[in-house]
Amino acid sequence: MTTYESLYGGGDNMFMPRYNPTKYQLEVSQMGMSTDPRTANQLSELNTKLNPGMKNIEVGALSGEVMESIPEQHLDEMRRLAKMTGVKPSFHAPIVEPSGVGERGWEEANRLGAEMQITSAVSRAQKIDPDGNISVTLHTSALPQEMEAKIKKGKVEEETGVWIVNSRNGQVNFIPAQERFFPEEVEGGGKFEEKGIKFDYDNELNRLNRESWSENLSQVNRMANYGDEIIERLHSQIASAGGKLTEENVSEKKKFAKEVIEDISKGMAGKYDLEKLKERGEDYKELVEMAQREITHGQIYLKDAYRSLKTLFDTTYPTASGEDRKRLAEFANKVAPKIRPGIESNPTELKELGEVVNEGLKILGSINQAPKIYERLQPFMIKKSAETFANVAEKVYKEHGEKSPMINIENPPAGSALSRAEDLRNLIEESRAKLVENLSKDGVGVSKAKKIAEKMIGATWDVGHINMLRKKGYSEKDVIKETEIIAPYVRHVHLSDNFGLDHTELPMGMGNVPIKEMLDKLGEKGFEASKIVEAGNWWQYFAEKGGGNPFKPSLQNFDSPMYSSGVGATWSQAGVVPGYYLGHGPVNPAVHHRIYNAGFEALPTELGGELPGDQSRFSGAPNQ
Repeated sequence: MTTYESLYGGGDNMFMPRYNPTKYQLEVSQMGMSTDPRTANQLSELNTKLNPGMKNIEVGALSGEVMESIPEQHLDEMRRLAKMTGVKPSFHAPIVEPSGVGERGWEEANRLGAEMQITSAVSRAQKIDPDGNISVTLHTSALPQEMEAKIKKGKVEEETGVWIVNSRNGQVNFIPAQERFFPEEVEGGGKFEEKGIKFDYDNELNRLNRESWSENLSQVNRMANYGDEIIERLHSQIASAGGKLTEENVSEKKKFAKEVIEDISKGMAGKYDLEKLKERGEDYKELVEMAQREITHGQIYLKDAYRSLKTLFDTTYPTASGEDRKRLAEFANKVAPKIRPGIESNPTELKELGEVVNEGLKILGSINQAPKIYERLQPFMIKKSAETFANVAEKVYKEHGEKSPMINIENPPAGSALSRAEDLRNLIEESRAKLVENLSKDGVGVSKAKKIAEKMIGATWDVGHINMLRKKGYSEKDVIKETEIIAPYVRHVHLSDNFGLDHTELPMGMGNVPIKEMLDKLGEKGFEASKIVEAGNWWQYFAEKGGGNPFKPSLQNFDSPMYSSGVGATWSQAGVVPGYYLGHGPVNPAVHHRIYNAGFEALPTELGGELPGDQSRFSGAPNQ
């Protein structure tokens, strides 16, 4: 296959270095390549990537399906091949959503499934390098949008909205940034702002929680009132009917109504024969039928109110504090004796059911702070993802101990969920804290658990991914600042260049990623980390069309030394076979000279040319 490496470049001088676009020098030993993630034949990919002499190779970001298609025997062969050639392997696990948030919102089943998938990937990666603490890269998230979206206009950063989650059912919703004009409830009284009150996540969530809480209480109250009204109306109807059946005394009518309703309720519960009541006369028969309908309707409303009350209590109590929690506990202890089997379905328990609901409404309606039904999705995701990563690390450590793989969490393309340096830092810190908690429960000392957590969980920093902040109005300085924030946690680096507008992956020096400044910010830790060239777009558009392996332009653009000693020529000085991008194929020397008539290859062979044939045109005898 023709590659641009074989083209003639017009006489470059190897002692006159070409322009170094990255303005940074990296040694060959610090760089590596990723394999093609589209194939399960990663063994062949590893072997191919060894040809240019690379010493750092990352098994690509495979999909779950492709990962599961790699035979176990291939992992053993990859381990042997890496060991035999002195290659340091790393691994990019499948991109899954570790928090459990999906299309239908958050589900624990999704989080657990991600945990199982990640555990499998990390455990299989360990087989490639069982003794070397292999670096396994995992994305912070697989969701395509930010949870707390921001843009930058000039020097001003604006919030454009926030995703929230209902902690009771896992449903998620988006709240766009919108100004509020009605005065906020603050100490000393609110103030009207003609230009509107600036959008604030916490204020918006507090408002939503208050409104949701008020609406839920109103719903319970309506159901309870409907049920109470039906039962009260039934008492009045029976009492009125009592004028025909008994004496006119008001107290007697009420007593009569109460007795009839009790009998009918017992009959509906199977504890009384209603036929005996109907045998008293036609009026009683109609009365029984009417009472049964009303009792059923009232029971339905009270049952709904009771169930909603239980849900509200269960939502409120775990987060309540101080006086609120004390009063809720007192209410629960007070009504507990009334909560007997059948209280919802037994008509004879209607009175107790109504009392429980009404008493509960009074208590819930008087609490000082509405429960946090809604919360910001971003910290929720970080908490759930940290649980996943910590659980994976704990399982792997139990199995492999000090030889366990390192989990390096990567920032996805900017604009995706948890893609900024602060998000990644918070996730790493919370994952480490959760791992310390898990290991402490297993009997590991806190001090040792902290050291294990710091060793096992770190960051993979993708310089191309963070550069995509430019699409949201951020500057080169902002991109560099992001690197400075995450620098203390970085142990693995992905190198890819782009222009900040889309997720393209070119060799470094071919876009506008400020790689020199970013590597400077990473400091010693970043300098020591393996740096993997991820040039997916190069493979897609250029490699098979004369572009060759992207590792060579990476070496050239980083002005990498050609010798391990670091002394002597660099790859940017290797002008003997310069880069050429027009794709004409190998033009040096034969095709080049034929095109430009600058050589003698068209002469017969006896004169030093390359004309086909093995006989002399002078004697006809073979040219010896």
